[in-house]
Amino acid sequence: MSQALHTSSTGINAGQSQINVIAHNVANINTVAYKTANMTFETLYSHNLSYGSAATKDGGGTNPKQIGLGVKVSGITRNFDCGTFVSTGRDLDTMISGTGFYVVQDAGGHQYFTRDGVFNVDSAGNLVTQSGMKVMGAKSIYSNAGSDKTVKIPKNMLAVIKGDPNISSVKISDLNNASITTGKVSVDLTDTSGNVTNVLVDIPTGDQAVSAIVSNFNSALSSYGITFSASDGAISYTNAGSYTMEFSPTGTTSNFLAETGLASSTTSSLLNEVVTLQDMINYNDPNAISLKSTAIDENGIIVATYNDGSVLTQYVDEAQTLQWKYTTPEGVTISGADVTAEGSAITNSNFALELATMVNQEGLVSLNNNLWEWGPDVGEIYYGIAGEMAFGSIESGGYEESNVDIAVELSNMIMAQRMIQMNSRVFSTASDVMQTLAYLGQ
Repeated sequence: MSQALHTSSTGINAGQSQINVIAHNVANINTVAYKTANMTFETLYSHNLSYGSAATKDGGGTNPKQIGLGVKVSGITRNFDCGTFVSTGRDLDTMISGTGFYVVQDAGGHQYFTRDGVFNVDSAGNLVTQSGMKVMGAKSIYSNAGSDKTVKIPKNMLAVIKGDPNISSVKISDLNNASITTGKVSVDLTDTSGNVTNVLVDIPTGDQAVSAIVSNFNSALSSYGITFSASDGAISYTNAGSYTMEFSPTGTTSNFLAETGLASSTTSSLLNEVVTLQDMINYNDPNAISLKSTAIDENGIIVATYNDGSVLTQYVDEAQTLQWKYTTPEGVTISGADVTAEGSAITNSNFALELATMVNQEGLVSLNNNLWEWGPDVGEIYYGIAGEMAFGSIESGGYEESNVDIAVELSNMIMAQRMIQMNSRVFSTASDVMQTLAYLGQ
C-alpha cells in the first residue's frame, strides 16, 4: 500500500507542474511575440514481478508482470508558430512573418535574440528595444557570424551633392539623374547663307558608357566645328564653326534632350550625381538636415526621411551586398559607389536589421524581457536580413501577438486539475487501506 501512496504522489506533482506551465502561458496571453510552452509526461520505471517466458514445445509462453511506479515530466517544449499581426499604425512596430529572430545587444556587449519588434529611437539615434537594448544591423544578407554594428540613424545630416567628374566612363544605364532611351536626336545646322542641313545622331543605351553618346555626336558634328565632351557630371558642347546649331523636334525619337536639358543649354544637367553624407553632431549647424520620420520596409531596412524631403536607406544590389541609397529632395536617386558615408552615425551602422535563425530554435533559453539566449543544443546560428534566404519578411505598423490559445490552455488546466483530484483520491484510498491494516493489529 505504501507504493500506491508514492505512485499517486508522482501524479499529483506532475499535475501541479503542468498547472504551473499553464499559468505562465495564460499570464502571457498579451505578451508581444510570446511562445506557448507545452508539457508532456512519461512513465517512471516499472516493478517487475516477472519478466515472462518464451513458449516451449510442451507449454505456452507467459507475458511480463509489471507494476508501474508513476509518472514524470518528460519535457517542456515551445511552440514557435508565428502569432497573428496586431496593427498599431506605428512605423517602428514590426513583426517577422516567418522564420527568424531580431538580434539585440545590452550595454555589456552581450547579444540576445527576440521576436519582439516594438522599437524606439533613443536620443543618440540608436534603434532600441523597449528595455533599451540596441538593435543589431546586418553586415551581409547571409552569414554564419553575427554583426558588431548597431542600427544608428543620423538625426541631423549634411548631404554634399556634386557631379561625377568621371562621367564619361559611367554606363548609361547607371546614370543617377537620367533614364535615357535609345533613338535619334535631330540637329538642324544653318550655314551663313541660310542653308539648313539636318543631321540625325544615334543615342545608344544599355551597358554602353556615356562616352558612346559623346562619340556619336562628335562623329556626326565635329566636321561642322561643333565638339562634344563629357566631364564634371555633365555633357557639354562648344561651337567653333560657322554653322548655327539647333536641336530639331522633328526626327528626334530619344528622350535624351528631355533627360539632360541639353536642348536649352550648352551644358546638360548633372547626369551622374554623387553624394557625400555626414552626420551632424552640432544640432545648431545651419547646413544640417534634421530627421523627420523613420520607417522599416519588408526587408527590415530603415527608411529615414529628412525635413528637406531627402531619403536615406539601403538596398541589396546584384552582387547581394548592402549598399547605401540617397534620394535628393528633387527625387534623384544616388546609390551604390556614388554614395560616400562619413561620420560615426553612418559608417558604424547598417540600416538593415539583422535577423538570426538556428538549427534548433527550441534549444534557446528563455529569459525575461522577451529575450532568448544561446543554449547548448541550439546548433549553428545563421545571420542575414528579412526576405532573403530562409528568413521571413517584415511587416511594419504592428507587432506579433502571443500564440497562446486560451481554449487549449483552459482545457489542459481542467485535465491537470482532474489529474490531481484523481491521484488524490488514490492517495486517500491507499491511506484508508493502510489505516485498516493498522486496526487489524489491535
